[in-house]
Amino acid sequence: MIYVRKDHLIVFVLTFSSYALYHSSRKALSGVKASISEDWIANSTITHHQPLFNDLSSAQNFLGSLDALFMFFYAISLVFWGWLGDRMNPLCVVVFGMVGSALTLTAFGSLPYWLAWYSLPWYLFTWSLFGIVQACGWPNEVTIMANWFPQSNRGAVMGLWSACQPVGNIVGAIIASFTLPMGYQSTFVFNSLIILIGAIVMLLFVKPKPQLVQNPLTFEIPTERRTVISNGIHSVESDEETVEIMSPRTSTPRPIRMCEAIFLPSVLPYCLCNACLKFVNYAFFFWLPFYLTFKYRWNEAEANQLSIWYDIGGIFGSILGGMASDRLKHRSPVLVSMLICSVPLLFLYASLGPNRLFHIIGMSLLGFTISGPYNLIVSTISVDLGSQSSLAGNAEAMSTVTGLIDGTGSAGSAFGQLFIPLIQNNFGWNWVFYLFVLMNILSVLCLMRRFLHDLKLIWLSKESAREHRQENEPLLGTN
Repeated sequence: MIYVRKDHLIVFVLTFSSYALYHSSRKALSGVKASISEDWIANSTITHHQPLFNDLSSAQNFLGSLDALFMFFYAISLVFWGWLGDRMNPLCVVVFGMVGSALTLTAFGSLPYWLAWYSLPWYLFTWSLFGIVQACGWPNEVTIMANWFPQSNRGAVMGLWSACQPVGNIVGAIIASFTLPMGYQSTFVFNSLIILIGAIVMLLFVKPKPQLVQNPLTFEIPTERRTVISNGIHSVESDEETVEIMSPRTSTPRPIRMCEAIFLPSVLPYCLCNACLKFVNYAFFFWLPFYLTFKYRWNEAEANQLSIWYDIGGIFGSILGGMASDRLKHRSPVLVSMLICSVPLLFLYASLGPNRLFHIIGMSLLGFTISGPYNLIVSTISVDLGSQSSLAGNAEAMSTVTGLIDGTGSAGSAFGQLFIPLIQNNFGWNWVFYLFVLMNILSVLCLMRRFLHDLKLIWLSKESAREHRQENEPLLGTN
């Protein structure tokens, strides 16, 4: 006897944790940017290495280039790993990415420090490789989740699950704040160790799909319904009714091509929206601790701890946004409303002083209205679009569509990350926030057609429900 709730819980918790570790390892560099840039411009008489850069602005520009390089290779690789995940076991791709992330992270951040060997080509090569293996995770983790969880209440389930990204950011920030006193290289090593352990756990305890078990089969389900497989027919029995469902065909659907996926209904608007939105979300991911450290002269460990509030807001935005869109039965009105609210919040946050309480409130609200919608797009909405009716039940398209949406977002983010240090060095941080405002407005415009269409459907649905109630009202009242 298989207890469905237990199996589903294991898959949910372990995939959630594994992608949180992906994001935690990705947070390593952004959490130590101030320390590593100071090391790069230092002329050490102990290890006898010459400074990698002559001034801080040059180091900042290189860090921005590394961010862009990471996102560029991440974007390209997302499409490939999503394509590969539709053609082989997605769990193997996830585990490969976790092991590869552990190795490349240590090679990037710790080896140069230990060997006192600072090389620009080495940093560029290892960080590009890190972007490639990091892309193994998302499309294939989403596919595993979609295999295990049905469409009903998908917004709530995937909204909760997509909080793995901000949770991973929080874990990464905490690791950075506690390991920085031992040296920034310790942050990279510790992240590498825990993601390596996570890969072993995933390989041992997670199955990419619900297991097919020989007949007879009984599932223990909370409503006390039983599923029995007999002669190719699935019978769902209860005290009230028996529902028979024909077994799926044994033939494997043809995986969808990339050129077909981009022209699926609503895929292109969400790809363009994500290209704008992911740039803003990842700008906070890459630069928020650095911004707090250098603008307000706060300790880097404290800046990492404070930046957690952006991700806490993202967790609540993901969960509540998913629940609201489930209740509304449409996603775009919730997303557009949250993104519109983010515009005045960005203006307000740019003008905040050094008051820590105001920063906590501001970062939480920005995380809710920026990170929350982003998490919904790359999880709940990607699954919706990868399983829509036009695909005729072709589950093999899931990783491809997910990789395409997140990949285009990463491409937009890669292009945008190049401008952040340039704008900051020449015009100041306020103009960086004005750029964020522009990108969020563009993300709203990308969804405007879908937004208006969904509003019309909601209005027609309410009108139909009102007319139905009126038709069922008795003509004469009863005493």
